[in-house]
Amino acid sequence: MKPTKQSLTTDAAIRNEANRVIAALYHSNYPIEPEIAESVIESLQTVAEALDLEVAKTLRVRLIAIRNNIHVNQVVA
Repeated sequence: MKPTKQSLTTDAAIRNEANRVIAALYHSNYPIEPEIAESVIESLQTVAEALDLEVAKTLRVRLIAIRNNIHVNQVVA
């Protein structure tokens, strides 16, 4: 898939949503359950793979880390 303005925008949107989920996972007052984070990241990864976006590889790594209780960093651009 050739990068277009739309695909770059979609890539950025998926990264932003993943970062929000990761931030919520480690929120000091109201953390979300790891299973919820896993579900959301898995859904975002599926969409990213279907659109053949670069962020799909990064999300796959983050998903494996969440499943193995390893601290996850933000998805960078």
